[in-house]
Amino acid sequence: MLNARNVAAGLAVSFLVLSFAALPGVDAGPAQTGPGDLIYVPVVVTDNKNVPVATLKETDFQLLEDNKEQKIASFSAAGEPTTVGIVLGLSSRGPVTSPGQLDRVTKDILNAVQLISEAGTPAPRADQIPLDADSMFSVMQKNMDALAKQPGSRKVLVVVSDGLNSSQMQPSNAPLPKAAIEGSKALPFPIHFLTVTLDRAGPSFQEGTNWSTGYYLQQMADFSGGESVLGQIDNDLSRVATTLRDRIKNQYVLGYKSPNMAKDGKSRKINVKINPSAGKFKLTFKDRFIVPKG
Repeated sequence: MLNARNVAAGLAVSFLVLSFAALPGVDAGPAQTGPGDLIYVPVVVTDNKNVPVATLKETDFQLLEDNKEQKIASFSAAGEPTTVGIVLGLSSRGPVTSPGQLDRVTKDILNAVQLISEAGTPAPRADQIPLDADSMFSVMQKNMDALAKQPGSRKVLVVVSDGLNSSQMQPSNAPLPKAAIEGSKALPFPIHFLTVTLDRAGPSFQEGTNWSTGYYLQQMADFSGGESVLGQIDNDLSRVATTLRDRIKNQYVLGYKSPNMAKDGKSRKINVKINPSAGKFKLTFKDRFIVPKG
């Protein structure tokens, strides 16, 4: 279990290694598809109170690619075991300003990480970036590659960050994490981005500013079919983390074989519907996938 003592040690010294895989030596470029070239589409279904619906069956779903219905070849129901990766990366200009900080702010952030870890089976440990390190996207790339190599279709990567660049980095010098962004477009699982903030309104992430790390993380979440959520420390961070945990645990994963696997780098539009007989619900899902060029 993670605690404030673990976080302080991790921020001061080194990374914690994800429990599901050893990261060194992985190849670049996660594969888009799984066994049999199936495209996996994670789907979260919620009712009118935004509570996850976990009782649907395969026959309740309809899946379309480019407006043409596709046969569902693989179905994973809500509540089945999920492999979860977690990356924790903070800037010293954010809510944690020193490596040894052990106040309520650090504890609240770590509690949020612990809550998210409960979505995984077995519960993962966080790959923790030392405070103010500028290695966010290289660590993200390693985690994406490692998680893509794990068996099964139920996988999720969650990054918890304040979204700030490291303090020694000028916005004009911040590198564009092109490989990580392009890799997120072809992932067979979603990336979720939980922004931790002291401000109720939250930061305004923009490219070319001190917040460009958060801007790129939002892009990666969107491209991969994940979500970007905001949690305010000492207010609703625990509630937001709990909601994200429950959405991860209760997602469905639909797999289908695309009729168009041309390696053209173009996107295919995905749509998922619930048959009217099953009820009226809100769906959140990956709405496109890309077959990388070449």
